[in-house]
Amino acid sequence: MVTPNFTGNYRHGRQVNLARSSASSHRSSQSILKDASAARAQREEVRKRERAAIAIQSFYRGRKDVAQARDSVREEFIRLAGQQSIDISPSHIAGIFVFFFGKGASSRNYHDDSLVPVLERMLGSDGQVQEIDAGRARKLARVLLGCVRNETNQEIRTSCLRLLRIVQAKVQLEDVIKSYSSLISGLCDCSTSARVVENVIIAIGSTPDKERALLDYVKYFLSTPHLFENVGDLAVQTQVQELFDFSCDIIPIVANPIIQTSMTATLYESEVEQDARLQWLMANILYMWRHQRMPMRPILTIPLMRALSNILRGLSVSASKRLSKAVSNSSGYIDQFVLDNLEVLKERYNIEMAVSPVTSMLYSNGTAANLDDLLAICLYFVSLLRIWPSKNSEIRYFLYLTPEYTLPLFFRTLKASRLFDTIMFKSSGPAISSGAASLWTPAVDDEYHDIAIQEWEILSLFLDICWHWMIMTDDDEFFDETQYGLSLSDVRDLGVFLKILVFLIVCNEDTTIVIHRGRQIKIGSGGDNNVALSKSSALTLNKIKANAIGIMRQLFYRDSRRSFLDKKYWLMEDRVDIPTFTMQAVIDEDRMDQYFEQNVLDISDDTSESELEESETALGSSPARRDLRTRMMVTPRIEILQKIPFVLPFESRVEIFERSLDHDRAKNGLDRDYELRWRRHKAEIRRTHMLEDAFSQLNGLRSELKSLIGITFVNEFGVEAGIDGGGITKEFLVGVCKEGFDPANGLFLENSQNMLYPNPAATSPEQLQYFEFLGRVIGKALYQGILVEVSFAQFFLSKWQVQNNTVFGNGFRNTFDDLWSLDPELYRGLIKLKKYQGDVESDFGLNFTITNSHNRTVDLIRDGAHVAVTAANRLQYIHEVANYKLNKELYRQTQAFLFGMNDLLSPTWLVMFSPNEMQTLVGGAALPIDIGDWKKNTVYGGFYEKDLTITYFWEVIEELKDEEVRSVLKFVTSVSRAPLQGFASLKPSFTIRESGLAQDRLPTASTCVNMLKLPRYETKEKLKSKLMFAVTAGAGFDLS
Repeated sequence: MVTPNFTGNYRHGRQVNLARSSASSHRSSQSILKDASAARAQREEVRKRERAAIAIQSFYRGRKDVAQARDSVREEFIRLAGQQSIDISPSHIAGIFVFFFGKGASSRNYHDDSLVPVLERMLGSDGQVQEIDAGRARKLARVLLGCVRNETNQEIRTSCLRLLRIVQAKVQLEDVIKSYSSLISGLCDCSTSARVVENVIIAIGSTPDKERALLDYVKYFLSTPHLFENVGDLAVQTQVQELFDFSCDIIPIVANPIIQTSMTATLYESEVEQDARLQWLMANILYMWRHQRMPMRPILTIPLMRALSNILRGLSVSASKRLSKAVSNSSGYIDQFVLDNLEVLKERYNIEMAVSPVTSMLYSNGTAANLDDLLAICLYFVSLLRIWPSKNSEIRYFLYLTPEYTLPLFFRTLKASRLFDTIMFKSSGPAISSGAASLWTPAVDDEYHDIAIQEWEILSLFLDICWHWMIMTDDDEFFDETQYGLSLSDVRDLGVFLKILVFLIVCNEDTTIVIHRGRQIKIGSGGDNNVALSKSSALTLNKIKANAIGIMRQLFYRDSRRSFLDKKYWLMEDRVDIPTFTMQAVIDEDRMDQYFEQNVLDISDDTSESELEESETALGSSPARRDLRTRMMVTPRIEILQKIPFVLPFESRVEIFERSLDHDRAKNGLDRDYELRWRRHKAEIRRTHMLEDAFSQLNGLRSELKSLIGITFVNEFGVEAGIDGGGITKEFLVGVCKEGFDPANGLFLENSQNMLYPNPAATSPEQLQYFEFLGRVIGKALYQGILVEVSFAQFFLSKWQVQNNTVFGNGFRNTFDDLWSLDPELYRGLIKLKKYQGDVESDFGLNFTITNSHNRTVDLIRDGAHVAVTAANRLQYIHEVANYKLNKELYRQTQAFLFGMNDLLSPTWLVMFSPNEMQTLVGGAALPIDIGDWKKNTVYGGFYEKDLTITYFWEVIEELKDEEVRSVLKFVTSVSRAPLQGFASLKPSFTIRESGLAQDRLPTASTCVNMLKLPRYETKEKLKSKLMFAVTAGAGFDLS
């Protein structure tokens, strides 16, 4: 039948949607193809699953059939073996065992009590094992190891271990021996019986490759947590310890740095697991060491110390910090067993015994052959201190008190190092003007590279111990070479080493140091000295520098009290371009002063105590101090002047001081004549009330006292004539000092050497104001270069440096050795107490109290009246007494005096000088006057140098006693001591001017211009009599 509307086109016509229905109802060809592809993939996945299910079922049925067949054969084998002797070779027996217990064996085979004993009986002799071929023996050993690891029946496991001991005599393959690792790590838990562990130990001990077995034993067995707690049987514990010789086998393995590094590098997958295992290894080794069978208490040997050091250095940084926190606080995530065993290391006995093995080496045949052992013990203590930061002082105290002289031990080690040799003998040349060679720059692949960090750590530890020793040792002990510590010869070598080291770190911009993993940092003004030397150490060059500077300063102050070093010992003139240094230092000082003026709290009279505390806390905190150093741009020159100024000649520092004063005068407009005229502060001073009038008229000026002052003296006859060109001011300052520092006034007292110090009883508000004023008077004299005849006690002069050192982190406090300059009798009494051999408590009857200057009893410590002084606490008592007498009792008077002085002098100026040098700066050198220098720098007016009167004058001066010469000098200049830098620096110059021919006229003086007015006397006798009469008459300016 033919369709009427057929057109001959078999394709469907276009469908037109007149109802505007959604086009999505018609799918495109692409979507249809995509759906078809997905359907095919789904059908293929179903087919794969069906095939996989069939394969699994087939495999399971096959394994089940094999297991049933294996069980059937096993049952038949057991039946036959129990009825008759089977003639079968050992190799086939081994094959049967592998068949029964190898891959595919039924799990119930492991629990059959009959099979293993039968096989053990048939394969139970060494002779039979020897007939087994190597390949089958290897498989048998692996199967036995698997049985021991997986079996829960202890009897079967024990039988397998016995078989394993027999088989391993034949098997020497490393892969089988290596399998002990997984075996041991899984056996030592709470479910393991002592008998099983015992057999594991026996099996390991009989391994042919003893070295490999020993390494596995240490790595996996001795690092097992709770090993000795879980193996509770005492006999088994003993067997564990005696399996390998502790000293000859175990310790050398751990002490060998190559083996130990390899062990820690490949031991465990994660760093956390490695750290935990290393901690347990250390604890178990210490447990074994403590429980050795010895007739006496065990001591630390050098290999043991090296082993412990290797373990501690193998810990990660985070683990070291956790361990350090745990041992310090007995808390954290460290097991108590580990902490308990570590605790014994810091006992005094063990610290002392740790030094004993190498003590004889120090005094035997040199250090070169023993350097490794010396390094071992030093690195052990480095590691010990690292994990016990809270006990560092205690450990260092034990170290330097050891009878084997720990300090010489460490110093001998240091002197044998390449670091010491490099610094002492291979670093030379000027440092500041032109730079210097590198301290050292070993290549990354240099064999010395790894040792370098160790040597720096040893140096740091030595400096820590030495600093502790310097603080705790008094002068008598220091200079007594029979006491513990360094000899004076070693001290001299140490001082040379330290001054070069500090100079390199502070000044040498080109010096670098290679640190761990080849990283480099600069040391010097251009580098970051706070970068740690290694990831596992917090050691920085700034820490080394701080300790080195502290020791240098202690040595310098000891030498200033009792000279034992050459006068030029500390000088580093060969490394400093003095003219350049002097000029640049003044500029650096001015920069720093500007920072102080802009940023440091101004302490005024109405400043509250809370504000003072806040400012001191801010300056004392580490961030504030770092910010202060950075913003002030502390250059190497400033750091040298602030911390080790004694490496520069005294004359150079005086020049820097005077240039700083000139710079300050220029900054304040005090170098211009018109400024001086209108800014001169005038005062009328009664000679009979000098101190009172000066205080009432000038004390309120504070820093304005820097300006010139116009003094008019008033005596019993009225106002004295004279124009103050500077000479009257000098006489005024000398007079105020004479009255103000007179002990009769009650502000200052004298010690047995007639040296002055503040009166501890002078604490009233008015007296404290006078202390401030006298501080300003001394500051005024120093500011104008006027010498005053006042001699201060050395301990008081030391305090003049405290105001600046506090900012720089070197706050100075008087210590016990300074007590001799306050109260020599008390000092000797405390020394006697310190060395007393009898019963301190009953013979002295002291407690922790002291009677102060107001005759009141004061507690030195809390509830001190009820704490008796004994042999155990007498050191604390001695230092508490010294601290009270030197620091606490004089605190308010000293602070007031320094507060007044700082109104005129920058806190950075006086720190350049030692106490003895400060005394010279204030009152001149107490040396005979150099008449030749005086004569050479004298100017004549109306006379010629060769005139007879001038000849008579110098002949008379040369014939006079030193005291009389000083009187003549004081008559003309108002000061009895020569200028600090000689008469050439006296301004105006010393002048002798003719005053006529009258023979009965007295010589007169104009102190304002340092001028002697001398008549032309005809004889030397006349000149001498008139001159000495005028000098001793004590007349003022009226005579001129």
